[in-house]
Amino acid sequence: MGRKTVLEQIDATFKAGEFTAILGPNGTGKTTLLKAMMGLVPHTGKVRAYDESGGPLSRTAYSYLCQLNKSSSELTVIEVVLLGLVHQLSWRITAAQEQQAETMLQELGLLHLATRSFAHLSGGQQQLVSLAQALIGRPEVLLLDEPTSALDLKHQVQVLELARDYTRQHQCITVAVLHDLSMAARYCDRLLLLDQGRVQREGSPNDVLNNETLSRVYQVEVDVGYCSQGHTYVTPIRLLPSAGSSKQII
Repeated sequence: MGRKTVLEQIDATFKAGEFTAILGPNGTGKTTLLKAMMGLVPHTGKVRAYDESGGPLSRTAYSYLCQLNKSSSELTVIEVVLLGLVHQLSWRITAAQEQQAETMLQELGLLHLATRSFAHLSGGQQQLVSLAQALIGRPEVLLLDEPTSALDLKHQVQVLELARDYTRQHQCITVAVLHDLSMAARYCDRLLLLDQGRVQREGSPNDVLNNETLSRVYQVEVDVGYCSQGHTYVTPIRLLPSAGSSKQII
């Protein structure tokens, strides 16, 4: 089988202390872009990350949360979280490392699950534990692929607030693939909108989220508005005629 080009002419800069969302229809290359940044897929372009002194960041400074796949691992929850310290672990887990894991679980309201089998958790609980694993090593580059996909509204807010606060507190580069446009506008500093493997728009939520652009990219008529607190929200109205069948279902 020959290689397929998924992304073309991607030129983007992600800054420390900035939470960026990658948006776009399914199959447009969002996950591939994250994997390219992690060095997990072949690509012809270059991905560079620098520390405060201008030197290249080590791969150990990266943390990647992939899309949720229900796991059958028999590790306990705290053991799964400790795997996020894999570059620091030796034959024996120290009391300090165990405390780190417990603190991380506490922040996500999961400490009561510490000794439970990871395989026996719900999909949403596994997603939160995986986020704890991604954060425990205090990464400088945090890549999140649909981190809220299996979560209810309360936990979506919890995860996005945690990611935003961590990004600002630790001056981390955080990039997340999100599908909820209103949530992306609420919690992210910058948006990168992809379609057919190319960047369509990038900038602040106000720069990217407008009726014309979103209708063209998603093939859905939308209404972009602002709530009383000033936050942007996106409401889908209907499929555009070119996006679906003209037949009516009665």
